[in-house]
Amino acid sequence: MNIPVCDPHFHLWNNKERLNLNLGDAVQANLPIYLAEDYAQDMDTLPEPLKRVSGVHVETVVGQMEGGFPLDTVEETTWVCNQLAPTESQYPFAIVGHVNLAKDIAYSEDLLQQHIEASEGRFRGVRMILNHHPENPDLTWPQVEHGNFLHNPIFSESIALLGKHNFSFDLQCNPHQIQDAVNVFQKHPETRIIVNHLGLLPDGSDDTTEQLWHNGMKALSELPNVSMKLSMLFFAQHGYHQNATKENKIKNMVREVIDLFGCNRCMFASNYPVDRIQGVNMNTLYSLFFKWVEDFTDADKKALFHDTAIQAYNL
Repeated sequence: MNIPVCDPHFHLWNNKERLNLNLGDAVQANLPIYLAEDYAQDMDTLPEPLKRVSGVHVETVVGQMEGGFPLDTVEETTWVCNQLAPTESQYPFAIVGHVNLAKDIAYSEDLLQQHIEASEGRFRGVRMILNHHPENPDLTWPQVEHGNFLHNPIFSESIALLGKHNFSFDLQCNPHQIQDAVNVFQKHPETRIIVNHLGLLPDGSDDTTEQLWHNGMKALSELPNVSMKLSMLFFAQHGYHQNATKENKIKNMVREVIDLFGCNRCMFASNYPVDRIQGVNMNTLYSLFFKWVEDFTDADKKALFHDTAIQAYNL
């Protein structure tokens, strides 16, 4: 029996024609161009019984610091749609774009409308990356100017605004920021929240940070409007795909989160081509995903690889 795959987190870019310094040096050095045709070729290598059927493109804008490198967030939506539209009848797709939700409500409303029009109805939600660390610059994402967005009442109002439009919010933050996020999201149960990348526990974290992650996963799981992407696992254990001990650590983290959230609120995602740059090919990535849940029922596997993503992004 084939299991359909909705990949709820992938990226496209062309750093030769649409320069995006926020993508970082590794992209520029190793993969400056990654187009829809490249993604299709990678997805064609999925292991049996998995078959690609749909997906969600997630923004690559990252942060937009005042006076920093400027990026047109709506133009990215237009460009991505043009990339994916030729195969849309076979592989439907949705768009998660960038909006700075901490400016003012009128600004958010206007930019959301621009994304809706540019995507021709394919727009499903917003990701505004919040990763900021006061002491470790490696844990502050490009152009994320401070760590106080989750304390901004305008940000909270904008989360409510997304719910009114039936849009979701993709949360990406560090473990020490999770409780602040929980405090915001519990006020807005009508807005779907999708946590990115297994909660981003950094490789080599100390016991305090690991405990923050465990506590954060539990707190997020207690909010029924929150679901989880099981993705970008190399961030927690570099080289896990080549080391049995590291793989077992990742498997245990994945299973812990699935136990907390349930299969109907967890979804495997490729995070491609970021994982490809880290040396994890698509076949290996999804073979490991499948192996870690081989004892699950067919219904639960279908939820993890397809159904949860479809529901979370209203596809």
